Amino acid sequence: MRLLFSVFVLFLLAACKPIEPLAPNQRVLEKPIDNPIISNVSIPIEIDLKKQLKQVESSLPKTFDGKEEQCEGISFAYKFVREPIDFTFKTSELYYEVDGKFELKLNYCPKCHELWDGGSCTVPRVYASCGVGEPMRRVKVGYATSVDINNNYKFQAKTELKKFEILDPCKITVFNYDATSEVKKQVKKQLEKLEDEIDKQIEGVDLKAMIADVWKELQKPIALDTYGFMYLFPKSMAFSQPTFSKDKVSINLNLGVSPIVSTNTREIKETSLPKLEEYKKKKGFDLSIDIKASYDSLSSILNKQMKGKVLDLKGKKIIVTQLGIDGTQDNKMLFKMSFEGAKKGTLYLTGVPQIDTVKQVLFMDQLDFDLETKSVLLKSAKWLFSDRILSEIKKNAVFEMAPLLEDSRKMISEQLSTNLNEDISMKGTIDVIKIQTVYLSERSIVVRTQLSGDLKLKMK
Repeated sequence: MRLLFSVFVLFLLAACKPIEPLAPNQRVLEKPIDNPIISNVSIPIEIDLKKQLKQVESSLPKTFDGKEEQCEGISFAYKFVREPIDFTFKTSELYYEVDGKFELKLNYCPKCHELWDGGSCTVPRVYASCGVGEPMRRVKVGYATSVDINNNYKFQAKTELKKFEILDPCKITVFNYDATSEVKKQVKKQLEKLEDEIDKQIEGVDLKAMIADVWKELQKPIALDTYGFMYLFPKSMAFSQPTFSKDKVSINLNLGVSPIVSTNTREIKETSLPKLEEYKKKKGFDLSIDIKASYDSLSSILNKQMKGKVLDLKGKKIIVTQLGIDGTQDNKMLFKMSFEGAKKGTLYLTGVPQIDTVKQVLFMDQLDFDLETKSVLLKSAKWLFSDRILSEIKKNAVFEMAPLLEDSRKMISEQLSTNLNEDISMKGTIDVIKIQTVYLSERSIVVRTQLSGDLKLKMK
């Protein structure tokens, strides 16, 4: 009888003993290797040419003169006076016009004979003029300058005379001679000197120094608040054909960058300007960035949904008193569930986090009891080894990621709009954020995302 009583007591004690499996050993796998995306950054550069054009205007002579004398035929002397240069800008070139006026003196000898004095006209010379003792004859001159950038980061300018119109022709009726073409020929020689001077002034702009400053700034880390630091890692550079408007030359600079985000600052070895590549019109900016959601925050959401829930397991009821994320084991998330009721204790479960990229939710796949928990249940409470527990946790362990992604998109856009230094400002806009994958760290789940948008730099 005593033996039977002892067995009964032991049975009661076993039935009342709480379920307390050993907590699983936690292990964290290394995070996925960074695989930076090569992105393109559009940098519109504007350079004010007012100063250079003013130097062009002041450095050029305002008066040209010349002459050609010969015994036989027509001899002439001319004077050309230019007005201030009227600089205008066309899309593909710098265009400017010069108003001018000239006077011309001519004399004509039909036949010369050679004597000791070097030759003289056989008849009295005939003299004539245009613009002498009367208003000078008007001229309109037009130039165009095309500008390119050579492999040494320097402007390369080519100025050509595009227009030469003598508005008041000079026709000498005394000896039936049209001097217009001769004037044009002679004055043009002088005006072509203007081409070289303008080229010299434009090519004197130190573009390389300006771009070197940009290149240096782009290699510095950009703080992204809670995300750490973004490194653009510029790789390549290409320039568009310059365009002109409102006293400025505009150039689109395409940068190939390989951006990454790091939680800590990195030691960066500065690189020098790369060899220029062929320009191709591009747009866009892509960035791979990790967004963290702590286990504490996810546990709070999960516990709010599951705490107090009554589960009927084959006629026996248990009440969930606590459910949270306890850590990670390799690529699986560990759940810890405390309960009371027909039995009291703790269960450990594991699940593989997955992302539904369409619904933008995080959910659990392959949810199961931990091995140690399985062993304890099979020995003491098989009825707890139930799919009902698994299905309830799986149903509630679904986390909306859209709000987190949208907050991150806005925050990163704001932080990408900043001043890199006094002369260089950056404006970033993130349009799209997409989830690529997830991985687990020691105290948080990390969502690796790809952000697409626009990034521009402006220089003063």
